[in-house]
Amino acid sequence: MIRILHVVSILDVGGMESYIMNMYRRIDRTKIQFDFLVHHKRRGFFEDEIEALGGHVYHASLLDDFNLVKYIRFLRQLYAGEPQYRIVHGHLGSTAYWYLGQAKRMGIPWRILHAHCPGHTRTLKGYMKHLLFRFSPAFANISFACSQQAGKYQFQERPFELIPNGVDVERFRFSQEKREQMRSQLNLDGRFVVGHVGRFYYVKNHEYILKVFAALKKKVPEAILLLLGEGMLQENIKQLAHEMQLDDSVRFLGLQSDCAPYYQAMDAFILPSLYEGLPLAGIEAQCAKLPCFLADTMSPEARICPMTKFLSIAPDCVDQWADELEKISRQTPDRNENTCDMSAFDVSVSTSNMIDRYQKLWESAL
Repeated sequence: MIRILHVVSILDVGGMESYIMNMYRRIDRTKIQFDFLVHHKRRGFFEDEIEALGGHVYHASLLDDFNLVKYIRFLRQLYAGEPQYRIVHGHLGSTAYWYLGQAKRMGIPWRILHAHCPGHTRTLKGYMKHLLFRFSPAFANISFACSQQAGKYQFQERPFELIPNGVDVERFRFSQEKREQMRSQLNLDGRFVVGHVGRFYYVKNHEYILKVFAALKKKVPEAILLLLGEGMLQENIKQLAHEMQLDDSVRFLGLQSDCAPYYQAMDAFILPSLYEGLPLAGIEAQCAKLPCFLADTMSPEARICPMTKFLSIAPDCVDQWADELEKISRQTPDRNENTCDMSAFDVSVSTSNMIDRYQKLWESAL
C-alpha cells in the first residue's frame, strides 16, 4: 500500500487542512493511505476521523516547546521507524527545512513542499517566519503552490506547479430550498445576512470585519453578521463587538464541521484578510454563488465568479465595503444568475490528479 506522510501544523478546521481532508475522504484507501505529522501535542479536530479512516497521526511538539534538538531527534526516529514512506508532502513552510532535510538524510526520495501562504505579518514572529520560509525549499525536490502569490512568496525564483485548492462543488452548490430552510432554522427571515468563515487569528482581520459591519448597520439596520470559526482571538473580538454595541447583531457560531448550509443562508460574504494563499472559504462561498468581497491583497485566482470584488483594506476604505454591501441588500441578486465555472476547483478532479502524481512518484521510487 502507498502511504503518504502529510506535514501540517495542527489538524483543526482551516483552509489547508480542509483541502487535504477533502482529498482524503475520496481516495481508495485500500490502495493509498494518508498519515500526518503535526507540530502540537494537542489533538486536532480531524484526528478522530483520520484514525477511523485508517490514518496515523504523529505528534511533534516543536510549536509548543520550540525545542529544535528534540524535534530533529523525533524526526530521525519517525523516519527510521516508519521506512514505508517514500513521499513526504509538506504543507508547513516554517519548519520544512528540518522535516524535509531529515527526510532527505534518511533516504526518502520524494519531498514535496506545498505553498499555501503568500505573506507574513509585520511582527517579530512574522519576520522570523519569513526568514524560515527563505530556507524551507532547500531540501524539496517537488514544489506545489495553491496560488501564484503563495508560490512566489515561498519559492521566489524557483519553478513551481500551481495546484488549486479543491472543494466539494455539489455540496456547496446553491439551493433556494436549502437557503429557506437554513434561514428559518437560524431565525433570519427578513434580515440581510453578511457572513465570514475563518479562524479567529490576526491575519483574518476580524476587527476590520466589525468596523465594516458597524458602518453597514447605519445604512441597513436589519443587517446581521454570522462569524463561523474559533481561535485565540475569539474572546477579544466578542468583547470588541460588545464595546461597539453590536451584541444583538453579531452571531458567533463557533467551529462548524459543515459550513455549506450557512453559506446558503447568507446574502453576502466578506473576507478582508491581511493575506491569503487561495482562500478555501472564498472558493466555497463562490461555489454557493454568493456575492463575495475579498481583500485586494489576495491572488487574482481567488476571483472565480463575476460578482466577486476585490476591495482595499486600508483604514479609510471601511465605508467602501459597507457601501458595496448596502448595494447588495437593495438589489437582492438572483444567485442562480451568478454564473461561475468551478471546474478547476472540483475536488473530485483535483484528487484524481494528485493520486496519479503520487502513484507515479511511488512507482519511480521502487
